[in-house]
Amino acid sequence: MITGRVTSRRQLLKSGAALAGLTVLAMAGCSGQSQPSAPAATAAPAGASAAATSAPAAQPAQQSAGSVTIQYFAWGDDAKAWTQLVKDFQAKTPAITVSMTPAPTNDFYTKLQTAIAGGSPPDVSGAQGWAWQAFAGKGALATIDSYIKRDNFNAPWPNLDLVKMHTVWNGARYLIPLQIGVMLMLYAKKPFQDAGIPFPTADWTFDDFLTIAQKLTDTSKKKYGLQANGSWFRDIQWLRKDGEQEFDALVNPKKSQFNQPTIVKNAQIVAGDVYNKLKISPSAADMQGGAVAIENGNCAMKYEGPWYFPTLNDPKLQQEGKGVAFDAVLCPKGSDPARKHRAWSEGVMLPKGNHLDQSWEFSKYMADTEGQTTYVNIMGRVPNTLDLVQSLWLPSIKKNFGVENGNAYIEAIKRGMPDVISEISRDQMWAQAVKPNGWDPLIAGSTTAAEAMPKVDAALQPILDNYWANKK
Repeated sequence: MITGRVTSRRQLLKSGAALAGLTVLAMAGCSGQSQPSAPAATAAPAGASAAATSAPAAQPAQQSAGSVTIQYFAWGDDAKAWTQLVKDFQAKTPAITVSMTPAPTNDFYTKLQTAIAGGSPPDVSGAQGWAWQAFAGKGALATIDSYIKRDNFNAPWPNLDLVKMHTVWNGARYLIPLQIGVMLMLYAKKPFQDAGIPFPTADWTFDDFLTIAQKLTDTSKKKYGLQANGSWFRDIQWLRKDGEQEFDALVNPKKSQFNQPTIVKNAQIVAGDVYNKLKISPSAADMQGGAVAIENGNCAMKYEGPWYFPTLNDPKLQQEGKGVAFDAVLCPKGSDPARKHRAWSEGVMLPKGNHLDQSWEFSKYMADTEGQTTYVNIMGRVPNTLDLVQSLWLPSIKKNFGVENGNAYIEAIKRGMPDVISEISRDQMWAQAVKPNGWDPLIAGSTTAAEAMPKVDAALQPILDNYWANKK
């Protein structure tokens, strides 16, 4: 897949097969709502530390002379921004040509794994903060610590737990952050105004939230207080609000512990009762085709990320009179004073190849201030440092989307927590254990969380046990 390499006929055939897979993926379109599939778990190097505190291994010196073409396997959802960044970088660095393959997220990692296994990895690849660890465990990625030290380039790695957890594995740094992902409660203003209910504020509690959602619900008119998300990943915020978590550790877990009192109680509410008992959220059937949704004025609140802003109230919608005026607020308080919020790093990683120096230069450009400014201005994503969030992002979301309470995002980022980080993909946990035993029957109303959570543990624990057994 990498142009500019000297390859044997066998390698060329492998490269062609892998490139064909990536090309088909790029032509298939993109869907920001689908869940990507990360590679299956494999044994990590012996002695790997879950705490990731040991000194990282030095990356071997690597040089390429003359003009070079590097391959960039990029998230298709942000292709508009990547195209501009490639253009700007090449204008500044004409000796490096970037050939970009944008791809949708639904099987991004499967295609990447195919390319790596075929001996033709891209030079730079997009990655979510929870999904690259299996590649590092297989030895397929280059560490970047030596580059960071050489160039004294530390800004994209601010002193935040969410950044450390999502960029370091077994003591070495791999991910170059291009954005911070974080989720808060979005609320449409009109339903609150029509009902004479004050907008939610940072001191609201979970009981307040449920009471407000019930007041804003009128099922006879297909009006709902909440548009629930219906997945474990997006319900993590609610599951953990009282201080318990579904695993013994969020990095390299060994024990599944969904069957804990507050996890059970909260799962019952957010994955079951909001649809079936309280009826404050539309069902999947109601939402089919987008008929009932916050952007259509049918739902008052939705737990979402900033990528949803354009769907609600971008400048074009505002000009057409179709925008939904909204704002954001911290998620309601539980009994845990830490009040953690779901947050992560996303960015790019460098699969091992022949052009690491040039790949680092391109990645560094995207992660530095100029590249971040372009990315934010085109996509509206949250930049990779709190300084840029404050100086660049908050003014832009106020101007473009009408978000007044942008400082809530800074507070949520400071409180950021990961979902779960392991060489076992989060999607494997969901598909094989959590979804069929937990969320599917809860949403359908065919079971209770007290019955479902032990089944989730029973299905998930052997997956964890098998992983750790193979590491020994």
